[in-house]
Amino acid sequence: MIKKILIIISVFMLCGCTMLNVNKLSLHEIVDTIVSKDTDQYNTNKKGYRYFLPSEFSLSKDNDFVQELVSHNSVYYLNVDIVSYYYKNSIKTDHDLSDYEYFTFENDDKNGYLRIRKNNDYFFVELCYNYAIIEVEVKIDELKYAVSRSMMILKSIKYNDLVIEKYISENDIKSTETIYKIPEPKNKNDSKNILQYIEEYEESEE
Repeated sequence: MIKKILIIISVFMLCGCTMLNVNKLSLHEIVDTIVSKDTDQYNTNKKGYRYFLPSEFSLSKDNDFVQELVSHNSVYYLNVDIVSYYYKNSIKTDHDLSDYEYFTFENDDKNGYLRIRKNNDYFFVELCYNYAIIEVEVKIDELKYAVSRSMMILKSIKYNDLVIEKYISENDIKSTETIYKIPEPKNKNDSKNILQYIEEYEESEE
């Protein structure tokens, strides 16, 4: 009974996309609560899509389909895959028994997954839904916050079919291609955190 009341309160708080108290909810409950709530709110327009960016976030870098978002001194990497959206490609991911947390979820015709890996004192969050993915590395006290805010952003994404179709056609992009590359650790078990890998990747691209 108490758990149901908490979920109802969470849904109510989500209506205004204001503060969401997630401390007493499980990761499953956080995702299920947000993914089942309809929302048409947005405040950020990009090429072929738009989304809602919570007030606690700021946009640090913008490369059309890859954005770096900052909140509570953590960098969130938002990758929007309009190619997969256009061709309706299925979501693929690797799952390891050593994962701290892993589960899939769906809503209507959309599906997603949450994968969390622990690396020393940090938790690498990989949240995928609505043909987009957010990656961030946080400590345990920011884990539920990171999942809830990331889910809000992914849930709010709305695509512009006309703009995307034009972009795909003009750039002759095939269904097996992707317009972004996610920099990832080659060995997720070593001592580096994801921010170090991002920095090394960006330096190698310059």
